[in-house]
Amino acid sequence: MTKDRKKIIESKYKKGLIPDDLIGRINDDIETYLEKESKKNQEIIEKMISVRLSQGMDVSFSEDYIINQLGLIYS
Repeated sequence: MTKDRKKIIESKYKKGLIPDDLIGRINDDIETYLEKESKKNQEIIEKMISVRLSQGMDVSFSEDYIINQLGLIYS
């Protein structure tokens, strides 16, 4: 998802649609957004683990489950 955004920005920049002084700010905004999403995802994962532990459930997650949850988060 991030690489797609960066590719779009780079292609518009190469076409001259984005001024030089804005390209750095745009990339900084993308990085800030990703950091916030990363923290949010960490909180979600920690909550899922604590709920499972409090219910006496297993804490391991299958690869399919993780992929499915990540798909839901980013859709």
